[in-house]
Amino acid sequence: MKKLFFLFFTIISITASAQDISKGVDGMRKQLAKDMASYDSSKKIADSMMLINYSRYDSVDMARNNRNLDALVSTMKERDQKQKQGMWLRLFFGVALLGVGIFGVLRKRKNKNIQ
Repeated sequence: MKKLFFLFFTIISITASAQDISKGVDGMRKQLAKDMASYDSSKKIADSMMLINYSRYDSVDMARNNRNLDALVSTMKERDQKQKQGMWLRLFFGVALLGVGIFGVLRKRKNKNIQ
C-alpha cells in the first residue's frame, strides 16, 4: 500500500509540473514591459525634480561660498594692514635706534676731542 501511494504521488507531482508555462512567460513579459515603461516615465519625472532641487541648492551654495570668500578676503586685507603697520613701527623704531646710536658715537667723539 505504501508503495502504491508513493508511486501515485510521484506520478501526480511529475504531471503537475509539466504545465504549459509559455502563456505565463508571455504575460510576465507584457507586465514587465508595462512596469518598465512606468518606471522610465517616473524616473524621468524624478530626475527633472532632482535637477530643479539641485539647481536651487547650487544657487544657495554659490551664495554661501561667495559670502565665505568675501569674509576670507576681508580677513586677509586686515591681516596685511596689520603686518604693514607692524613693519612701519619696526622700521621707525630701528631708525630711531640708529639715530640714537649715531648721536651717542658723535657725542663720545666730541668729548674725546675736548679732553
